[in-house]
Amino acid sequence: MPRLAAREKVIAVAAAVHLAIAALYAPHVPVELYMPHLLDRALSLYGNFTGTRARMDFFAPWVASEARADFLIIPAEGPSRRVRLATPNDEASRRLALMYTLYAFPSERERLVQAWGSYMLRLHPDAVAVETRVEMLQIPTMAERSAGKLPAWAEVGRATVRRGGAPGS
Repeated sequence: MPRLAAREKVIAVAAAVHLAIAALYAPHVPVELYMPHLLDRALSLYGNFTGTRARMDFFAPWVASEARADFLIIPAEGPSRRVRLATPNDEASRRLALMYTLYAFPSERERLVQAWGSYMLRLHPDAVAVETRVEMLQIPTMAERSAGKLPAWAEVGRATVRRGGAPGS
């Protein structure tokens, strides 16, 4: 094997380091949770700049399913009404949709429904309580779809926030 010139060695080492970083982020394992902060920071800067940190999650299974929430406004008097938080702005709507997908994290659920319910209580001063219902779109596997199963919304959580009180279930 012929000897490499210094310039070729530098290029070979740079390519090896780049490929090693890409391989580090290739599996669907959040390795950044297990490495020291300073190392993660350096790899983040390099990885975000070059794309080596971009997991190919758009192939699933790590892509979060679409989620939505609706709210049952319960007034002191009169009938309850079901509303959806909506906006005419496409970007704001995308951000709302992303916020709803955070419900998939069990550690965030209580805080999210408390915040959503409190917000809806502020929007609807006549309400004494707001029941939040969260649904996620269940996507069938290819085999299930071939057998005729269609995507369907499934309730994954429900909680009630009362004016001046703690959330209830």
